[in-house]
This record gives sequence, structure tokens and C-alpha cells, in this order.
Amino acid sequence: MIFKKGISKIIPDYIKFILRPIYRIIFNTINSLWDSRLKKYIDIKESNKIIFKVLDYGKLTRWRASSFESVEPETLEWISKFNKEDKLLDIGANIGLYSLYAAFKGINVISVEPDALNYALLNLNIRLNKFGNKITPYCIAIHNKTKLSKFNISSDEWGGALNSFDNNLDFKGDEYKPIHTQVVFGTSLDSLENSLPFIPNHLKVDVDGNEYLILLGARGFLQKKSLKSILIELDETRKDYLSSINLIKDSGFKLVKKINSCIDNNDPFFHVKNHIFIR
Repeated sequence: MIFKKGISKIIPDYIKFILRPIYRIIFNTINSLWDSRLKKYIDIKESNKIIFKVLDYGKLTRWRASSFESVEPETLEWISKFNKEDKLLDIGANIGLYSLYAAFKGINVISVEPDALNYALLNLNIRLNKFGNKITPYCIAIHNKTKLSKFNISSDEWGGALNSFDNNLDFKGDEYKPIHTQVVFGTSLDSLENSLPFIPNHLKVDVDGNEYLILLGARGFLQKKSLKSILIELDETRKDYLSSINLIKDSGFKLVKKINSCIDNNDPFFHVKNHIFIR
């Protein structure tokens, strides 16, 4: 009777010993197949030639990739005219499309993106394209003051936009209800400048509402002769629109282009245009 009980105990343990490595192989294989979906990427093309890749993290990232050449051709043209030794500061980098494009062109870039999801994907895209030696990412908000404050998020999608720092006002200046709030460190360009790894020659600002506050905190930065050009997205209907334009012009810049790809004047973004200034 004792012998039978011993056998019944040994057999299940022996079977487990045999099956355990098989189970591990099956488990790890299933996990690898499941995780492979996170490594799916999209080719970004210029004139039908692949120039870099971005990870496919949903419909919004796919849209950004598919519309790369059509949405803001003026931004691509602007970057293409940089000298090889020039440096770009990209404020509001999102998932990094224009930072990656500049890096592909051989330009060193500082990419600023406070949204947690977008900042993560920005870094993953930098690593995917092996641009770590060209792009330095910062997870901060640029403002007119140095402070910890709420970063209000309007979308839970990877590649989302229309967020705001230290207020809950949208790109038009109207109040909105965020779906999530982070706490982010914010600082002015004048305060940050001495901590940057290099002096930028070109400035891109696309932050959906806080542009004037960024400019207020960059008065000294804008006066520097090393800064050659600025591309900033501004809404012509905002109360601080002319103040933003005048602040840039008073820093020695001339407006050379104002453009928007929207052709429908009923589009809510019809009055949001890229403004390009040169010194």
C-alpha cells in the first residue's frame, strides 16, 4: 500500500519534469508572436524612396506616416534647406517625424515632447532608425516660467496632439476638458539655453496654443544671431496672434511664408498656419 502511494506521487512529478521545458517553449513562442505586433513599422518615403521608419502604434501614427509628404510640405522644404552643420530645436516633436527627417538629412536635433505616450514613441523611433547620435529627446514643456504644472491631454492615442501645459485651453484659446493629466516640468528657452548640448540655428514650434508664452520666455534666445530661422504654427483667430508675430519681428526676423494645407474654410484648422521667418 505504501509502495503504491509512492509510485502515484513520483509519476506526476516525472511528467511535470518532462513537460515543463515543452511548456516553456510554447509559452515563450506565443509571447514572442504576440509581442511582435509592437515591432511593426511603417516606411516613410520621400519621392517613393524609403528614408526612415516609424513604429505602427495605431491609426493616428499610420495617418501621420501616410500623409508625411502631403500635410506640411513647407516644413520638409524648410528643413531641406538647412546647412549640414546647422542644428534644429523641435518644440512639440510628437512622435518625431520632422526630427527624424532632419536627422536623415544629417542635422543634429533637440526634440522636445512632454506627452508621455508620444515621448516614448519618439524614443522608440529614434532607436529604430539608429539616430541616437543625431537626436537628443527632452520630456519637458517649454513655457515662459520655470515650474512644475499639469500637462492636460486631450487624446489617449499614440501620436495625439492638442494638449496644453499649465492651462486647459485648446489651440483657439477655448476651454476643454482633458481626458488625462500628467505633471510635467516646464521652463523657458532663456532658462534652458545654457543647458542645451548645442546652440540651435533653427527653431520649430508646434504646441497647439502656448506659442506666445513660449516666445515670451525666449526673448533673449530669439535675439541671438546664431538663430537663422523659425517655423511656428499659429492660429490667426487667437487674441495673442499679432503679439506673437510682432515679438518675432522685433527680434530681427522677417515673415517669408504663411501657409496651410486646409482647402476647406469650414475646417476648424483653416486659420492655423505655418509661419516661416528668417533673420
